[in-house]
Amino acid sequence: MRFKVLLFSLLAFVTINNTEAQDYFSAHKGIINIGSSSILDNDKIKIQGDCEFYWNQLLEPKNFRDSSFKPKPQYVKIPKSWTTYKVDGKKLPNKGYATYRFVINKKADLEQTIYGLKLSTVFSSYKLWINGNLVAEVGKVGKTKETSEAAFKFQDVPIVINPSANDSENFEVIIQVSNFKHQRGGLHFPVYFGKYENLIADTRWMDILNLIIVGIIFLIGINHLSLYLLRREDKSNLYFSIVCLVMILRNISTGDRIITYVLPNLNWELLFKLDNLSGFATIPLFALFIYDLFEKDFPKKLMRAYLYIGVAVSALVIFTNANFYGKFRTVFELYVLVGGLYLTFGILLRATLRKRPYAVFTFIGMFILYSTAINDVLSSMGLIQTAYVAPYGLVTFMLLQSISINIKSARAINSNSILSLQLKQEKENLELRIDERTRELQTEHDKLLQHQEKEKLQSWINNGVTSMNEVIANNKDNYQKLCKNVLTSLIKYIDAKAGAFYVIDDENQTNLTLIADYGLSKDVKSKNATILPNSGLVGASYTLNQVQLIDNIPDDYLSINSGLGSATPKSILIVPLTYDNTVLGVIELASFKKITPSEVEFVEKVASIVANNINTVKMNEQNIRLIQQFKEKSKQMEENEERMRQNLEELEIIREQYEMLKSESVQSN
Repeated sequence: MRFKVLLFSLLAFVTINNTEAQDYFSAHKGIINIGSSSILDNDKIKIQGDCEFYWNQLLEPKNFRDSSFKPKPQYVKIPKSWTTYKVDGKKLPNKGYATYRFVINKKADLEQTIYGLKLSTVFSSYKLWINGNLVAEVGKVGKTKETSEAAFKFQDVPIVINPSANDSENFEVIIQVSNFKHQRGGLHFPVYFGKYENLIADTRWMDILNLIIVGIIFLIGINHLSLYLLRREDKSNLYFSIVCLVMILRNISTGDRIITYVLPNLNWELLFKLDNLSGFATIPLFALFIYDLFEKDFPKKLMRAYLYIGVAVSALVIFTNANFYGKFRTVFELYVLVGGLYLTFGILLRATLRKRPYAVFTFIGMFILYSTAINDVLSSMGLIQTAYVAPYGLVTFMLLQSISINIKSARAINSNSILSLQLKQEKENLELRIDERTRELQTEHDKLLQHQEKEKLQSWINNGVTSMNEVIANNKDNYQKLCKNVLTSLIKYIDAKAGAFYVIDDENQTNLTLIADYGLSKDVKSKNATILPNSGLVGASYTLNQVQLIDNIPDDYLSINSGLGSATPKSILIVPLTYDNTVLGVIELASFKKITPSEVEFVEKVASIVANNINTVKMNEQNIRLIQQFKEKSKQMEENEERMRQNLEELEIIREQYEMLKSESVQSN
């Protein structure tokens, strides 16, 4: 027994200290000299050592190239959270923003080589420049909580190196980081440099490994859930299947966060909650599982304490934001460490010494899991720099527990053959589910591509309509100029080669008049200066108020000429200009390529807008004419009134004279 414990202890120690890359190179004052090292051929290196650090500054490459800019960097150790740094003797807070800068010096290659940087999670948003080029941006970097946006995303950033006669290649790396969400800000996790193909292969391998781990845990969880459904009195199978579910959630929401591959737009706050909740909830779940197995060795009051504390911590994570519960993360992590320590050595070791059935498997598995979990917690706290290895310890634990519980269940059921049959059936069902899920994912993928293409086309249409609105807005006062500019813009936007713009003749409301054209010869313009209703395709489109798209163009229909020759178009599009069920004109476009449905939709929308504006312009012109007529009539009335006033004045004078004469006559008599 001592030998087994020692063996598994050694395994856990080796696993913990298995980092992702060897630290062969360290930065000194922001410069990493790699030289012509052959390590990069098969491996990657971790960027560590002294890095330039500019607190509360968001600097860009242009700042460092500005001769007037005199940077005063502080050199800090990476990878580390900036909460471990001090500026002006004061420890930095978790919230803030800063700029990192370092230079990788490498001897030039003889042939083109693609290198790259691999970035893990950066709390909680960043922008990355390499040699002055912005190559990556995750989230939104800002100087305040309102202007920044947190995001999770792993990056494999390529760096193309061409052959050079220079002695070395210098790669300036500038990283802007802002954090207003997480309790640890900055380059908390390592940044790796190596050949791009090796970085990609490493990422793919880790993804495959994580999926394998998830698959193993899933199979184990399904198995034990099935055992519980067959024998409900054994609650350990139920608790263990729930543990498997939480561990799956833990595995896909931490590390490379493979859940983001399926849900790339998953909210940062929700993802962070899943990360923390799946970690903190493990202790009460493990306690329930162990309590059911070894009830005699587990005080009931202590079990309740585990449960109450776990529920309180989980509730705090669920109902508060990361800024709040992140303040207590260290306390929660200590709860996980202390709680796991007591479960391992206070309960399981006691049960093992008392020779409880299956206790030895549980103790060994828990010891390995606890050892790897300690590694991950210490790494998360920034106390050590190692790989996250708890998933491997978890698989070991679950395999050992699965063996223990399966033996227990098999003996209880008293039929190994039945258990074997059940496992076979579960495997077949799982394969069917995986195949079905694969088909579902493929279907969803196809739908997503279709949706993206539809959105792309809709965006193209909307952008075109916006630009057409600008053209229309600048030509509202003259609809002839409006028609000319709209036609030209339409042809350029859909890459057509010729076009004509017809409107209803103001004098003869049934005839169409060519008011604007593009790419038409004098003969064509003269021949089609006026088109009667039902005359040709244009007249038919006007009369029927119908869009016409013709792909099989007769050779003698239209010839588009240039200085080099002439050719017949492949597509003709005729769109009526309709306002309030009245056709005001027709647009005809010719293209050497087939006109797509999205282009037809775009032209239709533009035609509707143009028709509305033509109607508005004509109404404005009509109103101007009416106003002018009203003014002229008003002037005539004023002139008539003036003549009547003069006539009345003359009559009044005559009357007064008459009265005088009459009075004189009476006096004389």
